[in-house]
Amino acid sequence: MKRLFLIVLLPLSAIGQIAPEPAVEGPKIIAEAFAKLSGALGEAMAKNGPSGALGVCSEKAPQIAQEVGKAHGVTLRRATLKARNLKNSADEVEKAALEAFAAALAKKEVPKPQVIRNADGSRAFLAPIVLGNPLCLKCHGTPKKDISEETLAAIQKLYPQDKATGFQLGDLRGLWRITFPVSKP
Repeated sequence: MKRLFLIVLLPLSAIGQIAPEPAVEGPKIIAEAFAKLSGALGEAMAKNGPSGALGVCSEKAPQIAQEVGKAHGVTLRRATLKARNLKNSADEVEKAALEAFAAALAKKEVPKPQVIRNADGSRAFLAPIVLGNPLCLKCHGTPKKDISEETLAAIQKLYPQDKATGFQLGDLRGLWRITFPVSKP
């Protein structure tokens, strides 16, 4: 009877060792981060308008990504080809994913998230960021059309090398990248 008991416990103890599945956990983590970020942006926009909300992106967004990532034991970042903050510039792997997402959008298809294996053996979940809210255009749209002169001046002051304008609803803004650490046996 003792042997049977041990046999049953071994598989149950191994369940805790199973690595998270990026395709399953990735969307949940992104949803959490996006909810926190959009909540902070909405609050700042309501209080101070678009130019006043820029501080959320420059200061709070990296903190939110770090906090959410830490809570889930992953690394979380946003990346783009048209960076406002140069720290968010896409690397080669991210550029390839962004090109695939853009190709899907050009064919009027929904871009599908990707799961990749990194050189160190970790896995990453990459998901597109498509502009879907008209409020996004207040900072990322066309200058002097969607973006007020006051907001544009604030953007240029905070981000002199800004490339993150000229977008329209439905455009690919960038991607989320969640890196899941290598599982330990």
